Amino acid sequence: MDFSSLEPVPYDVSSPTTAGLYRGHGRFVKVLRSYRDWEVLPLLPDEFRSLALDTDLWRYEADVYLDGLASSLPAGLRLPTLYDVQEPDPDHVILVLEDVETTDSPWDHDRYGDAAELLGRLNARLTKNDALPAPVDRTPERLTRAMVDGLVRPLILPPLLDEATWTHPLLAGADDVRRGLIDLAAYIPTLLDELADRPQVLSHGDACPQNLLLQGKSIVAVDWSPGGMVAAGDDLGQLLIGRAHQGTLGVEEFAVLRELVIDRYHAGLVAEGFGSVTADDVRAGLDGSLLLRSALLSLPVGRLAEPVTPELADLFQQRLELTQYLVRLGAATVTW
Repeated sequence: MDFSSLEPVPYDVSSPTTAGLYRGHGRFVKVLRSYRDWEVLPLLPDEFRSLALDTDLWRYEADVYLDGLASSLPAGLRLPTLYDVQEPDPDHVILVLEDVETTDSPWDHDRYGDAAELLGRLNARLTKNDALPAPVDRTPERLTRAMVDGLVRPLILPPLLDEATWTHPLLAGADDVRRGLIDLAAYIPTLLDELADRPQVLSHGDACPQNLLLQGKSIVAVDWSPGGMVAAGDDLGQLLIGRAHQGTLGVEEFAVLRELVIDRYHAGLVAEGFGSVTADDVRAGLDGSLLLRSALLSLPVGRLAEPVTPELADLFQQRLELTQYLVRLGAATVTW
């Protein structure tokens, strides 16, 4: 494909399966890549690296458009229009999609509630759909365990648990946060087992506001992560953390929205026939997602080697407040 007439779109270069983003002429072009081209792959444990190389899961987002997922979407939620799919070689897939024209409207409480209910309906419908993209692993919490074993344990925990990290001026006085993260790290195996015992649903995988594009009263869902079974409520973690990491959602509003999205997501499950899943189940799934993904990944410790600027200091202050809230939430909701 000729990209010369398209404008490159900035993206997280560490993204496992994204090789490039481009837009132009009313089209949005996403280039997917095999895990073998992921820069972080050599840093992963041998077992996880072998698993990544042996799977076609990197193609999942393309399969979402090609293999029947659209039929599972509830009214009010849709995929971008797919115009073309190209496979230039065995390790890359090019998706030519609609460049979604978004509505300039805020993520207020009503919007969060509507999105949460749609996610509940979506998770229920995906779980009931047997014609989903392959491979979809229905082992409870397998993807969460893979994230913990392949990312959190080898790459995230070592600097967080290193005493030297916490001597940096940007982390001065954060002893409560450090102790909370140490306790959480020790609790990870138990938490994974507890989540696997909760009702399981198939998820979007990265349902943050940045991936739920607003178009009038509808939402266009993009950037689908590999599908798998997770505790009901897991998708709500990303729904809340997206703007918190962006710095546009403070801790006080976060706490209010947490209760709101639990109730609305549960209503979505019930509307789709999943009434056996309780609000407490949803709360456990949400909090588990927040603890395993957000609490452990919120502090940008990789940036501690940078010169200290006012902007970096503000970022660390905001993330410390968020992480402290999350570890206190964990201490209040689980026993470790």
